[in-house]
Amino acid sequence: MFYVFFLIFFVKCVYTIETQAKRPTVRIKQGVVAGVKVYAESGKVINAYLGIPFAAPPVGQLRFSPPQIHGGWNGTYQASAYGSSCPQLPIRNDVNENENCLFLNIWTPEGVSEDSPLSVVVFFEGSEFAQGNRFPISGQDLAVEGVVVVNANYRLNIFGFLCFENKEARGNMGLLDQYLSLIWVKENIRKFGGDSEKVTLFGYSAGAASATLHMISIRTADLFQKVILSSGSILSPWHTKNNVVKASQTVAGILGCFSNYAKSTLRCLRSKSTAEILKAYEEYVDSSNYTDRFSPVVDDFLFLNDQYLPFNFENALKSGVSMQVPILTGLGTPVSDPIFGRWSNIINGGYKEFKNFVEEIIIPEIMKKYNFKGKNENLISDLLKWRYVTSSNGRTDILENLLIQLYFEAKTEIPVFLQTNHFLSSHRSPIYVYYVDDIGLKFNSSDYITSSDLILLFGPLLLNQAGRRRFTYWENSISERIKSLWINFINYGNPTPNYQKKVWPNYKANENHIQYFSNKDDIEITRKEFERMRSYYFWNDVLKSLALNTELINDAQTENFQKTAGPECKHATYTLTGLVIALLLMLFICVILLKRRSNELHWQFQTSL
Repeated sequence: MFYVFFLIFFVKCVYTIETQAKRPTVRIKQGVVAGVKVYAESGKVINAYLGIPFAAPPVGQLRFSPPQIHGGWNGTYQASAYGSSCPQLPIRNDVNENENCLFLNIWTPEGVSEDSPLSVVVFFEGSEFAQGNRFPISGQDLAVEGVVVVNANYRLNIFGFLCFENKEARGNMGLLDQYLSLIWVKENIRKFGGDSEKVTLFGYSAGAASATLHMISIRTADLFQKVILSSGSILSPWHTKNNVVKASQTVAGILGCFSNYAKSTLRCLRSKSTAEILKAYEEYVDSSNYTDRFSPVVDDFLFLNDQYLPFNFENALKSGVSMQVPILTGLGTPVSDPIFGRWSNIINGGYKEFKNFVEEIIIPEIMKKYNFKGKNENLISDLLKWRYVTSSNGRTDILENLLIQLYFEAKTEIPVFLQTNHFLSSHRSPIYVYYVDDIGLKFNSSDYITSSDLILLFGPLLLNQAGRRRFTYWENSISERIKSLWINFINYGNPTPNYQKKVWPNYKANENHIQYFSNKDDIEITRKEFERMRSYYFWNDVLKSLALNTELINDAQTENFQKTAGPECKHATYTLTGLVIALLLMLFICVILLKRRSNELHWQFQTSL
């Protein structure tokens, strides 16, 4: 019997040693890291190193403090599973979330060496700096294309952006987490087969806003050489135009911690559990006061050596403070966003309740975000209702789609193109702009926040995980095309290098070329382009002009109108005014489009179905 047990023990030891020997292993400054082999759908082998800590756990006295370098470990770190996600709402017990969440993941093609390093992509995501994907987006399918892919967690919401505008509570901790991860990549990525001199910073939504902020930071020189910005902008009112100090004071007050002394407030906050802080944050989010988010701040109140973002964000873009690197920027249509789930109870209450919610809650919130006030405030409100409510024709499903469109335009699309045009005024490196159309990639998931371009770029695995299905033939075709172009940009800073016959033109002041990716025909693409331009001018010209108190009628006419007109007449007049503005806008855009099409070579990458 002894010999039987000995034989079993011996075989088990040999198997374990053999398995460990087959695992990819890397030695870095912190210690030895053992990853795992994963297999892409194509059969290619990728070495994955998951859940590597790049910073000390931000707990205890390090809660609400800038991240500290991780001290390392003894023995071999088993990088075979994702680390914890950072705490966020909604509170869930079925996912691994913990304040000890500063981990990164690396995917690299098998066989790559330090002697022939590959280009590197560092990916940040997130929504409104408040929440992120419950599970990291895997980089294995992008690594199959011959690049090293890294993604990293950063602290969110109150944990990442609490700020009292002093040294004790400086804010921007989440951005500093990202910054430390970029330094970690700079120092260590060569050991994983990546070239630290060929790093592309890639951000989605709040991650794209983050990437832009790193471009204008005074600390990030040489940490990355190219930037990809997907569906995010620092000009989005949801991302940066917030009274973060007020939000911080409010949540501290809910916890009974707020005082006039920052050190006392922080001491109290650090004594609370993660659950207590999340609960207080949830109470704030659910209250009527939730108009100011936790987000990045200008930190010019700090001593120079401590500053990270000392400039006004918009002025920095206009004045050319940003890093001069090639930019690939654009939009994917929303595929899955947990915010849509927040409306489900209201939608189920019927059209009337839903309509009141849009008109009385959503539109006023957006107007406040955009600072639409003054003597034309009511007219702006009526124009928004006319564009996003009236055309629903009493149908709940149409109103839901219009609300998604309203949120997408206000929160993402308009700020992205406004930011792109700001870049034009001072950015000397090439800019490439794209738009990935709605190609039917819709699904409901509380675990993933994503868009059409990400699904096509990080698929097919991302679609399998989030949408529980596989690519169709033509989805796979357009995915391969997009991957090819993005990989070219990552490698060369140009999606269509000189050796390719077709050329993706730069986005220039006199040639605003936008590369469309769609399964629609040319007529439908032209219609979509027209709609996009109409939306841009509606928000940036019409509403902005009205918000600046440009008078449409003089004071005497206004006074007489208010005295004599009944409610129905006033509403009709506002609506008619809106229609006149819209018609003039359409005429203006038509002239621009006709002029552009006569002067510019405009083409699309097409995917045959």
